[in-house]
Amino acid sequence: MHQFLALIVLFCGIHATARERALSPKARELTQALAALRTSPDNVVAQERYLKTFPHDYTEFLNLFDLYHERYDGSDFILVLPLAGKEHPNELGKLLVGLAKDAHYESDAPSYLQHITTAYAGQHPKTIAELVEQLPPQKQTQLITFLADVENHYSYPEYQAIIDGLKRIGEDKLATRFEEARTKRQRQSHH
Repeated sequence: MHQFLALIVLFCGIHATARERALSPKARELTQALAALRTSPDNVVAQERYLKTFPHDYTEFLNLFDLYHERYDGSDFILVLPLAGKEHPNELGKLLVGLAKDAHYESDAPSYLQHITTAYAGQHPKTIAELVEQLPPQKQTQLITFLADVENHYSYPEYQAIIDGLKRIGEDKLATRFEEARTKRQRQSHH
């Protein structure tokens, strides 16, 4: 019986190793960076490595995390971003805005990206305002629309936190754009 169990464990280990080898270099590198971050979450070097390794382009993001791709769903990889950005909030903001400016709401990975970006924006309104204002107008609108695209804003206090934070720092014009996007989305969901 022990030999049989040992064979099963060995087979599973070989199978997992083969699956890991089948990953693209980018997926393998990101998986290794995630393991290092989980092992040493307070290690600044591990945090930096993870932020550098994470996809910085929305197409690349989807190529890893979209349906039928290597790291489909991506929740383990995306939801750890705030930890990786703990000591690097500006780099995290650049990464999130860089992805969200091209994103469209879908379930799974894009929705995780939406929630992480919205939470970040509510906590760092000054950085978000600076990064959004650097974008061309069309990309600004796309980012704001992406963050506003939820079914029920009443159960989405993180979005209101963005508006409140922007108003608190005197970014009333940008706050109004977020309010208008929310109103537009609410009208769409009632029809």
